[in-house]
Amino acid sequence: MILLDTSFLIDLLKERRNAVDKAAELVNRDILATTYVNIYELLIGVFNKKGIDYEKKMNTIEHLTEKLEVLTLEKDSTIKSAEIGGELMLKGQIVGDTDNMIAGIALSNGINTIVTRDKEHFKRVKGIKVEGY
Repeated sequence: MILLDTSFLIDLLKERRNAVDKAAELVNRDILATTYVNIYELLIGVFNKKGIDYEKKMNTIEHLTEKLEVLTLEKDSTIKSAEIGGELMLKGQIVGDTDNMIAGIALSNGINTIVTRDKEHFKRVKGIKVEGY
């Protein structure tokens, strides 16, 4: 499985060529997944804007997520997320809680590849391979 980060999902929803091309490549490679933490980040982007068609945006996000395996934050992934956050804090490399949770969910589900535009966020996490596009 390959995990798709929020930045990639945003670019895919905006139909940016590099993300669309990468998605076409990934579909043939493996099962694609994301997390409810990523969905949360997408939804913040919907609710923090005025004058948009909320229903249309929500339907677009729902349609996209129906094509993905959406992973949840559970006990094991919560512990792994905290471990990641703690280790990075000790090194002075704070990434942010949501990225810690995304990485923790990925690793707890046997996923070691994350596709993202934000390579710097995840490359510090031990066990995570970052793929750009």
